[in-house]
Amino acid sequence: MRVIDFFDRGALLNPDGLCLTDEAASYTYREAQAFSHRVARMLMQRGIRPDERVAVLSPNDARGYAAYLGIIRAEAALVPLNARNTVEDNLHHLRIGTPRILFYHSDFSRDVQAYLDATPSLEGAICIDTDDGHHPSLNTLLAGVDDSPVPPPERFRDRDGLFRISCTGGTTGTPKGVMHTNLSYELNTAAFLALWRFDEPPRMLLVAPMTHAGGGLAPPIFAMGGTIRMLKKADPVRIMEVIQNERIHTTMLPPTVIYMLLDHPEVRKFDYSSMRYLCFSAAPMAEEKIRRAIEVFGPCITQFYAQTEVVMTMTYMSPEEYAEAARDPSKAHRLGSAGRPGPFSVLGIMDEDGRLLPDGEVGEIVVRSNQVMAGYWDNPDATAQASAHGWHHTGDLGYRDADGYYYLVDRKRDLIISGGFNVFSNEVERVLLAHPAVQECAVIGLPDEKWGEAVTAFVQLAPGHTATEEELRDWCRPTLGGVKTPKRIEFREELPRSPVGKVLKRVIRDQYWKDRNRAI
Repeated sequence: MRVIDFFDRGALLNPDGLCLTDEAASYTYREAQAFSHRVARMLMQRGIRPDERVAVLSPNDARGYAAYLGIIRAEAALVPLNARNTVEDNLHHLRIGTPRILFYHSDFSRDVQAYLDATPSLEGAICIDTDDGHHPSLNTLLAGVDDSPVPPPERFRDRDGLFRISCTGGTTGTPKGVMHTNLSYELNTAAFLALWRFDEPPRMLLVAPMTHAGGGLAPPIFAMGGTIRMLKKADPVRIMEVIQNERIHTTMLPPTVIYMLLDHPEVRKFDYSSMRYLCFSAAPMAEEKIRRAIEVFGPCITQFYAQTEVVMTMTYMSPEEYAEAARDPSKAHRLGSAGRPGPFSVLGIMDEDGRLLPDGEVGEIVVRSNQVMAGYWDNPDATAQASAHGWHHTGDLGYRDADGYYYLVDRKRDLIISGGFNVFSNEVERVLLAHPAVQECAVIGLPDEKWGEAVTAFVQLAPGHTATEEELRDWCRPTLGGVKTPKRIEFREELPRSPVGKVLKRVIRDQYWKDRNRAI
């Protein structure tokens, strides 16, 4: 099936139900479906053919997502630009995706001409929400366009039809264009339909950018005739209000936002009893904070492990598994797990020579699944490297236990070698994050004459809390020992982050290694 077919299923099940809504606009399924047909016809009249690219730059916005639906109904491929990116980052994405048309929200009016001037493939821009100078609004272009159903394509293109070209987050280097077909999103939708249970059409709160993992949850919600409630910003109070007042069933948040909620003084004043699944992704979450989240929000905490190259549910950890791990000391170690493989993924642990490793040994996590990307756009060398030995290589180091649970210990390039010993930064971070004063941290190796690399922690304290460097070292030492306990701890008001909330260790690391001829 195509992604648009899942939306059409929801329109069949719940035509007058609320489909997309934000603070300014709402669409029922019937209205969103008619709108998507008109957008598709308009694009086809402008000569957009299957697999040609159309870019969208919008915050979380009902009209913006409705435009998405029209683009994919026209069989064009999405180039989803992250509204939280810099102009230069989005220009890089545009150069990779070579779209013909740019849909944009008026929030970005001042940047549109820069995008048009620097992207030769762009033939024009369309403002999603208003007439904007030389660029017409989408409603203006749709005036008089027939909204009768666009017939399905003559050839069914679910397997090879290009659905989107996303950009990697740039956490480890220059972003690459990731190609996904409809097939990978079909498998992802099927996985969530197999894993999630709702007694009524689900209501999802979309806070994370709709261009990323949060938006990737929309197809299964559509398939069940559910509602996507959008917020532009991760405002803690507004998130808590919407969950309570609109009886939200599920949301996906990066750990950084969950930490903000847990540390907010009003977090216990709201009712979260409607929540069935509070998903976290994009980064691991500290075990003690998972316990707190279960205590505050109820037994709804869940995780999926994914990356831009592999659509969600590479692994899955259910609310029941987390709740059991929180109350059963013999299973408490599973709080640090990313879960077991999803229903349509096969995982393994591989060494540098391509050999699969047994339980308990650390190596690179590799995966085989139709949820894996079709490849990097116009980058065959990187594609071949990522698929060496017949598996997709995630770049993450981890291990599997005897019960089939996977544990992430680090990114391959974040491994610290201190005094000849391997130190996994993620292990140190988990201990620091268990301290009540620590909201977020990043651990890297910094150049050191004695140790080669000195384990160094950059710490962001929780609001209203204080801590000293020596206090945090004393906290770490009993668990980590002398080698892994940070030699240095620096406090920062804010850590550098990607647009989806991941801490950018490379930005910190580059400040200290940039004048050296090696980075280890």
